[in-house]
Amino acid sequence: MTTLARAELLKLRTTRAWVGYVPALALISGIGAAAQLGSARDLDLSGPEFSRELLMSSLAAGLIAFLIGITTVTAEWRYGTITRTFLVTPRRERVLVAKGVAALIVGAALSAFAVAVVLAVAVPWLSVEGSSFQLDSGVVERLGQLVLAAALWGAFGAGAGALIQNQTAAVVVGLLWVLVVEALIGALLSLVGVGAIADFQPGFALSALVGDLQGGLSPWAGGVVALGWVVVLGALGYVRMNRRDVA
Repeated sequence: MTTLARAELLKLRTTRAWVGYVPALALISGIGAAAQLGSARDLDLSGPEFSRELLMSSLAAGLIAFLIGITTVTAEWRYGTITRTFLVTPRRERVLVAKGVAALIVGAALSAFAVAVVLAVAVPWLSVEGSSFQLDSGVVERLGQLVLAAALWGAFGAGAGALIQNQTAAVVVGLLWVLVVEALIGALLSLVGVGAIADFQPGFALSALVGDLQGGLSPWAGGVVALGWVVVLGALGYVRMNRRDVA
């Protein structure tokens, strides 16, 4: 399994996806951090609460990890390399797990990179303002939550890609679900008095994990629910992969 995961990481490194995704993540994270720093009052800059909120500028790493997770699987069908992959590794569940592990690792790495960009902007800015980035247990916990959430986003994307398989459809459906459909479902459930059910949707759960959802699940409950979604979607994706013939 380690060899398969390494092979999947090698495939990712040799594609052109990084050319657009990484600079875009750096730009979004850097601009987000600068916007927060520029709009904060002097009093806000000195507290650990601001440092925790500043790290939230790296949230785009999760969405990009989700897209990379999708393309990790769907690119094989798009370019016809899935046949060769299954000939080398006939046990398709191993292929899917390896892709999920690779997407999980990439998600964590992207989050760490985004946090590094945020700090590269924040530390000198705060120094000029006569303040500093406060590192306490709460900040460390938030950092761990962000990295874990981005990793789960990547694995979730791999499951979605395995289930849908068509790259364009998977990306469009995935983005619509995360950015639009879940919010609509939440609004409809609230209208009938069962809005709490919406908190168990995958996007809501991952938002709860990083503390970006008010009144929802606790962070670690959100992490457990999100992990459950990764397992469920991965299982459904495996069933779909296993039933599809490849030429």
